[in-house]
Amino acid sequence: MATTTQQPEQLIRDLPLLARLPGDDMRALASRGRMRTFPAGTTIFGEGERGDSLHVVVEGRVRICVTSGSGDEATVAMVGPGDCFGELSLLDGRPRSASAVASTATKTFVVTRDGFVEWVQERPGAALAIMETLSLRLRRTDEALADLAFLDLAHRLAKQLISLASMHTSDGPPTLEPPIRINVTQSELASMLGVSRESVNKQLNLFAREKLLTLSRGAVTLQDPDALRRFA
Repeated sequence: MATTTQQPEQLIRDLPLLARLPGDDMRALASRGRMRTFPAGTTIFGEGERGDSLHVVVEGRVRICVTSGSGDEATVAMVGPGDCFGELSLLDGRPRSASAVASTATKTFVVTRDGFVEWVQERPGAALAIMETLSLRLRRTDEALADLAFLDLAHRLAKQLISLASMHTSDGPPTLEPPIRINVTQSELASMLGVSRESVNKQLNLFAREKLLTLSRGAVTLQDPDALRRFA
């Protein structure tokens, strides 16, 4: 898990965007960035705004969401320490395709589009890392579409809880030591899965009766994450 004591190049070293770059290339990019802090609930950027920066999450958790024409909101991703967001607009300069909201107090390492483009122009080999990142994003989108088509709510909810649990531990899968408290509301879970809060509440209570988890205000605590992962 990233911490603010790390040097900038350490913060970005494990990003899929940069995973195969030599240390010199990473240091060159890190030198172009800066740290920013956002209180919980802050909109880091809004859907449709000019895309001018890449964010690496250092501390906290960020919700990526989209809004329909009728005003309904759906959460498409939750990102935590070590993850990045905003890279699509960074590459193509088009308006933001989603909003980013700090779910908790959050710190990010930010690289502007101008700095990023200058870095790529100076170091053409970085293009390969960018292609790998885009491929990863497409694979994740394909997986999400497959889950939506073939998995029922119970399995999708279990899978989402395990994914969120991994963001709350330093190691993540394959070992998740219980209990694991996930600071997420049932409304947020419903938004992530594209279903009603009532449906999520019903399924969470079924999991609770099976002693897989316990519920509290604004949080879900996994008591048997291994069983949930096998179910997912």
